[in-house]
Amino acid sequence: MNTTNGKMAEQSKEKLAQAMLAIMEQYDYREITITQISQEAGLSRKTFYRLFKGKEELLDFYFGKLFQEYQTQIEARRPERYWDVVQCYFDFCEERKELLFLLRRNNLLGAFFEASYQYSFAVFSYVRSAETADRYARFLPYLLAYSVGGMYSMALKWVESGMDIPSAVLIEKLKSGFLSPDF
Repeated sequence: MNTTNGKMAEQSKEKLAQAMLAIMEQYDYREITITQISQEAGLSRKTFYRLFKGKEELLDFYFGKLFQEYQTQIEARRPERYWDVVQCYFDFCEERKELLFLLRRNNLLGAFFEASYQYSFAVFSYVRSAETADRYARFLPYLLAYSVGGMYSMALKWVESGMDIPSAVLIEKLKSGFLSPDF
């Protein structure tokens, strides 16, 4: 197996993703061309198309890399309860505040949170176990849609308000609101 080509392809994918983000600082995502991304990355269009079908696939690749980072963070923290996972997610988002603002300016927060849903199955399986995921397989998509949907709505409001409330305070208020008899 030629690992050099695999490493080079992965490096090229990373360069293209970073180039796309850099261009999104100045141009709307919908207006960005493959040529712009390729030139910014210092790669050819041919290389781009060898690696991706289009910029949507490049965006999916980037979100996949982000959620690999999130999975690593989950594994490092070893959350045991739902609220620990929620806190981890919002801490992760808070650490990427500028990225979330960039995604919002480019109307891509919905795509980011859709990716969150796709990766939530792996997080659930890790935190709860593959056996538990299998046991709830029929209803797990609904459970995760509800959970991720709530987190998406909350994160959207948080981003729209400038993320001026620290994630720890935000989650603590959410928990106390749910546990309050007045709620």
